[in-house]
Order: sequence, then C-alpha cells, then structure tokens
Amino acid sequence: MTNLDPLLLPNLLVMLFIFIMLVIAVINTLALRNLNDYKNPRSFPRISVLVPARNEEDKIYPCVKSLLAQDYPDFQVIVLDDNSSDLTGAILKDFVRQDKRLRVIKGLPLPLDWLGKHWACHQLYRAADGDLLMFTDADTVHTPDTLRCAAAALESENADMLSIVPRHKLGSWAEKLAMPIFALGVFANVPLPRRLRPRDIKVLSSSGKLMLFRRRSYEKSGGFEAIKQNVLDDLQLPQEITAAGMRYRLFDGTHNVSCRMYHNWKEVHEGLSKNTFAAFGYNSPLSVFTWLWITFVFWEPVIALGIRRMPDYPPLLSLGLAAISILASILLFTLYYQRFKFPLYMVFFYPASILLMTIIAFSSMYLTLSGQTTWKDRKLPDRKLLKNETANPTNTTKF
Repeated sequence: MTNLDPLLLPNLLVMLFIFIMLVIAVINTLALRNLNDYKNPRSFPRISVLVPARNEEDKIYPCVKSLLAQDYPDFQVIVLDDNSSDLTGAILKDFVRQDKRLRVIKGLPLPLDWLGKHWACHQLYRAADGDLLMFTDADTVHTPDTLRCAAAALESENADMLSIVPRHKLGSWAEKLAMPIFALGVFANVPLPRRLRPRDIKVLSSSGKLMLFRRRSYEKSGGFEAIKQNVLDDLQLPQEITAAGMRYRLFDGTHNVSCRMYHNWKEVHEGLSKNTFAAFGYNSPLSVFTWLWITFVFWEPVIALGIRRMPDYPPLLSLGLAAISILASILLFTLYYQRFKFPLYMVFFYPASILLMTIIAFSSMYLTLSGQTTWKDRKLPDRKLLKNETANPTNTTKF
C-alpha cells in the first residue's frame, strides 16, 4: 500500500462540483417564482391560444377541454390539425360541433425549408387575432386560471415573452429515469438571475409547453419564421426576444400546466434524441466531454464506496469524500424532484438516470450525424442546415 491515495483528487473534485451544483440549485429554488403567484392582471388583453396537433388522438381532447374552461374573459382557442393520420381530426371536428368557441384549421403542406411544428405554429399565428399569443402543446392540460396567471405575470414583470416549467406526469420507468435528468440543467447548471441577463442570452431556458408573447414582440423577433430550421425552438425564441432588446421571464408552472410527453422507451428515445445533441450546438467534442464528465461525477463516488473492501484500498479520507458526494447528490436530486413534482423515491435511482440519459445523448449524436433523426414520422433536416441556425446554445435546457 502506497502513501499516495490515487482516488483523493478525483473524489475531491467530484465533491466540489456537486456542491457547486447544489448551491446553484438552492439559488434557483429561491429565484424561480410560481406562475400562480400572479392572479389578477389590471387589464385583460385578448389572448389567442394556439395549439399545433399532429397525431394526438389520445391527448387532444383533455388539452382542448382544459383550454376552453379558462376563466379569462377574452380569448380564442385555435387548433391546427397538422395532417394527422390518426383520429385527431375527427375528435376535433366532434369538439367543434359541441363548442363553437373552438376553431380548427387544416395544416397546409410542409415547405421544404420548414420544420413541421414551426410551420404549424406560423400558420396558427397568421390565423390569430389576439394581442397576446400563447403557444401550447397538444399534450398539455391547464388549470382554469392559467391564462389569467400568465397574463398577470407578463404584465407584472413587464415582459415581452414568458415560459414555464410544467409538471411532467411520468408513467413508465423510461420516463421516470430519463425525463427529470433532461431538465436538470435549468435547476443546477446556471443561476437563474444570470440566465435572464441580456448579455447571457446563450444560457436562456424555456419550454414549448407554454410560451406567451406580446404580439408586437413576437413579430419584432421574427417568431417561428426566424428559426424555421432550428429544432430548439423553445430555446431559440427567448434568445431571439432578448437579442432584440426585449424582456423574457421564466416561471415554475407546475401548479398550472401538466403534461405527459412520452409513454414508453421508444417515445422517450425518439423525443429526447432529436434535441439532446442540438442543445450542444452539434459540437461533438463538447457533447462527449460533458456527458462523460457528468457520468463520472455521479458514478465515481458510488463505485469508490463499492470497492471499499478491496485489498490495499486507499485510506478512509477518500471513502469519506465519496460518502459526502453521494449525500450531496441525494440532497440535490431531492431538492430538484420536490420542486418540480417528480416522484421522490426516484431520487435513489439517480445513478441509473444519469447513465440512461448519457446513452440517449450518445444516441442523439449518432442519429443526428448519420441523418437518421425523426419526429412525428418526419425526418428532420440535415444537421448542417440546423447548425447554421443554432447560435451555439451551450448550457441551454429544454423542458
């Protein structure tokens, strides 16, 4: 046995890194306000609620029902049926017969230079007449006060755009393991106050589950037409808003908006694979380094404790540092899972979650580089086209 402990430095670095993440998580817990803290706007500008829907037969009814139940005095709901091949169109037709407040439009053919969702949202914008534009996904369910809270928050914060962190409903083990890790970056990567500073637009975060714009601000930023080839729409749009000198705000919307994005491993893999590599600006070295480092950070202490009974194992100091790192990791994930309403028992599976998300990240890189990335039965454009429109969105997080 040598006097030099070979695991001392790695354990020390890992512990420091986790503690930094924990400090940032505490800062963000205090800084991220709840959307439902804002209840009563001074005025009620007309809101156009815009929903792109493609093959959403199992989700579209509860979404539209919750939107039509809003207690806001002046709003319209427009759903675009994006050439669905399932019963989405039929469900919407039946809904229109029951409630004339709903307007359904049929999507036009997809141009070659547009992504499907972006083209759908652009058509919805052109059909809307509201002073405020709220884009929301077809897999969301909203509380009756969502529009009122969102309008009040936009007004109170004097913002041009706001977005939220929704509540994710998770069913399968693939969802429970992967989905929380995918959103961890906004909570423990960069302090929220820094994310909202104009000079730091590259670290902004957002969610496509609800994005509310002042109409004039949306038009000034270029809207979806300005990012029509960028898969990171809900990350790029707030950057476009802020780069144009306007104001963006992010809220905890777990009390107002819930969603279940995926239902099984296949859907989780396809959905996360289309965005993960793009979130690193299609930078292979950066993506590889980041995911290998994150895996090392959260697995090294576990492995260190696991081999503690081996002959000539290093002194107790390394064991102590590893144990502290594991306890800090559990505290970090508990704080995060508690805030965003993920199942708390999944905290103890965090090493498996990290490993699964790393596998998805490498799969995302492979599928993107080989031109095999798809979404909603559509092949995504070549990564070179996307790279030209991605402003190196390092440290961004999509919910």
